[in-house]
Amino acid sequence: MQNLLDDLTELLQADQAFISDGAILKNVVIEAALNMDAGLLALLMQSPTIKAHFFTEVAGALVFDKVRFQDFVSNKAFLPDSYTAFKNRIGLTDGKDYLSQSRDVVLVWPYKDCVLEGGMTKEDRGRIEVFWNTTLAPDDITRLFEPKVMTGWERWDSEAVAAGKAKPVGEVSEDDNLLIKGNNLLALHSLKARYAGKVKLIYIDPPYNTGNDGFRYNDRFNHSAWLTFMRNRLEVAKELLSRDGTIFVNLDDGEAHYCKVLLDEVLGRECFVANVVWRSSDNSNNDAKRFSTDHNHILVFSRTEGWLSNKLPGTEDQSKHFKNHDNDPRGPWFDGNPLGSPGYRANLVYDIIGPHGDVISPPKNGWRWSKATLEQKMETGEIRFTDDGKGIRRRTYLNEQKGLPPSSLWTDLQSTGHNRQAHFEIVKLLAEDGDQDYQVTPKPEKLIQRILQIATEEGDLVLDFFAGTGTTAATAAKMRRHWLGVEQMDYVQDFPMSRLKKVIEGEQGGISKSVEWQGGGSFVYAELAASNAAFADRIRVAPDMAALQSIYADIQTTGYLRYDVDLSAFEADDFAALPLDDAKRVVMDCLDANHLYVNLGSLGDTDFDISDEDARATRSFYGLDA
Repeated sequence: MQNLLDDLTELLQADQAFISDGAILKNVVIEAALNMDAGLLALLMQSPTIKAHFFTEVAGALVFDKVRFQDFVSNKAFLPDSYTAFKNRIGLTDGKDYLSQSRDVVLVWPYKDCVLEGGMTKEDRGRIEVFWNTTLAPDDITRLFEPKVMTGWERWDSEAVAAGKAKPVGEVSEDDNLLIKGNNLLALHSLKARYAGKVKLIYIDPPYNTGNDGFRYNDRFNHSAWLTFMRNRLEVAKELLSRDGTIFVNLDDGEAHYCKVLLDEVLGRECFVANVVWRSSDNSNNDAKRFSTDHNHILVFSRTEGWLSNKLPGTEDQSKHFKNHDNDPRGPWFDGNPLGSPGYRANLVYDIIGPHGDVISPPKNGWRWSKATLEQKMETGEIRFTDDGKGIRRRTYLNEQKGLPPSSLWTDLQSTGHNRQAHFEIVKLLAEDGDQDYQVTPKPEKLIQRILQIATEEGDLVLDFFAGTGTTAATAAKMRRHWLGVEQMDYVQDFPMSRLKKVIEGEQGGISKSVEWQGGGSFVYAELAASNAAFADRIRVAPDMAALQSIYADIQTTGYLRYDVDLSAFEADDFAALPLDDAKRVVMDCLDANHLYVNLGSLGDTDFDISDEDARATRSFYGLDA
């Protein structure tokens, strides 16, 4: 690739049309390529390397691949900025022209879109964060997906919450609810060792890729990287689902349709269940220049083909209709539809003789059933005659059929809630004073309640690996489901953990009153044991270059650097001259991502200082002998 870059740079510098003050004008070059400029094409064909890479012979003629050329020129490796130039110098290149969607792994995306600034208060808001977005090629992955050691084990039940002190964990049982702090991709691979094939429902509210979330530094590749990021996680999530399990993925218009295609690939198109449209806003945006977007998509896929949903309780109005329809004077109705409504077979037209000898003619569109079926239903009493013997009714009650099949259009804000309501609920629940304004947009408990009603029963296992503020776990606890949650940000203490303790205390927000929640239950908390991840946290908050260089020295002593890094380059003045944020990114990129956390195989390694209590709980979690 480097020869290609050098050849292109040399060629373009020889033509005054593409330079200004000695600098190559990228945009001019790209525009000329898209316009198939004859001068540019002739210039490019002077280099055998360039010609072989961007031209293809078709029927004796050379065809220029202008899209590939545009991607190449747009790549940061061509005429790089100071950060990219320094990375290239110390050997941090992946050897590829473009971000691949093949089998790459997008490892780190720290911030969720629905928690834009990690739960910052007003004073902290607006701070520029360094985002570490590591993309690994398959050849770079060695120890990455091995099960991890877990530390900081805590058990919280009613007694522990009342005392303000966690209990020791010791043994981890099948009935324990579990909240894990750590990178969710690696946590999922660790959960797989214990829960593969056991999760009845996965609900996730992933980053929406709106430009406000984690892939800030991927520039034009953020859509491709987002899809790769999602695919990595969905593939392992599939392994966790039980055969009768489902996954619900909550997104907006930006990526929902692409994610549908991705889920078709990962889970199978035949396992697509529904695209639920949920009205997520309680008021339209009057300032919108085109459309006021007031909905989210919830993509529903099953683990295997043929999954059936639970039916939902009818609304009060529906219940009244069903219970009173026998007295409806309008004729043979069921669920608001006549027995012979439009669309039924026109040949189901025949007369029925009533008990008094009266002839009962079919509705104008024909009967719903064949004559034999209708006569059978009259014999069983499901279809009965009116008192005057001149009409028939169908007897069906809500308590007999256990509710209604779920609709894919959720617009009733009273039934599923909305985002603004959920925001106020979490602020009221967790804010220590009225002035604190958390920048969070959680999903309402009513929405999760609807999903749990459709896809689970009491005692089933529910997983949310973008736990955020803990809505899924809180709702699952109140509905007596077991749950697993994963969150990698430090606000795991401020949001999901604090919220779940209040759930144990019996807080009355969300769905508590409707399900008569009075508190109780418990959960276990643990963290993936950090190795290089601890250095990444220090790098993110380093205040100046001196602190950063001190961290780098510590990494050389006790951390794990990539094998292909040229350490001598850090002696160069160029590193010290980098802007602080760029220097942070360089040091982060030098970390070996395979050693973010401590692998289970290193549990007995004294270098990691794992306590006896943490080692015992970790062994119990993985079902290992003490």
